[in-house]
Amino acid sequence: MAAAIIYLSISFLVSLIFVIIGIVQVHAKEPVSINTGEKPPKAEELVSVTEWNRKHGRNFIVYGCLLFLTLVLFGISQIMIDNTKLSLILFAVAIIGEIAWLEIDHILLKKKLIIKDVA
Repeated sequence: MAAAIIYLSISFLVSLIFVIIGIVQVHAKEPVSINTGEKPPKAEELVSVTEWNRKHGRNFIVYGCLLFLTLVLFGISQIMIDNTKLSLILFAVAIIGEIAWLEIDHILLKKKLIIKDVA
């Protein structure tokens, strides 16, 4: 039982980091990025800095919640599924899918909100 409590606590704290990053990004005045080393666009390169920041922040908040849900379901699957390899494969697919969703949505936001010709 203690191991489950520790696992859930660590899962919650890791997920909370992403939720906090999202909240900070939603309220930011300057354009934000998804912390991949990519420099965020300048304010004059964006259609709307507010929309850019809100959508990126929302994505991180949703990702933090999905990550916690995935970690909880992984913990449950360790108990319910006898095959550990299957459980790990499902966990990896879920995490990779969540990260892919973040990246795809970021690319779509760049296409939608970055002005092509800044004179």
